[in-house]
Amino acid sequence: MSTKATPKAIQQALITDEDLSASLACLVPVSSRITDSAATFIDKASKLLYDDKVALSTTQLFAVQRAIDVAQQVVKEGSAVNRLLRNPEQARDLVMNHPAENAHE
Repeated sequence: MSTKATPKAIQQALITDEDLSASLACLVPVSSRITDSAATFIDKASKLLYDDKVALSTTQLFAVQRAIDVAQQVVKEGSAVNRLLRNPEQARDLVMNHPAENAHE
C-alpha cells in the first residue's frame, strides 16, 4: 500500500524539527540583515551598470562587477549563518560529516 506524499509531509522530511534556541533567537534577525543588505547592494549595483545616465570607466565597471560577485558570495554566506543559527545540530552534523567541503579558505 502506497501513501500519497503531501506538501506538509515533504516539508517535514526536508526540514528538521529543531526548535530555535532562545539564546540564539536574537541573532536570527541580525543574520538575516547580512543577506538582505547584500541582495540590496546587488540590486542597486546592477541598476548602476545599466544606467545610461552614468558613465563608468572600464576600471569602475570592473570594480562594480567584482563587487557584485563578492555580494553574491555574501548572500550565500549569510544564508549559511542563518541555517547555523536556526538548525545548529543539523549544521554541526553536516560540518562533522563533510569537513573538507565546508571549510573556508
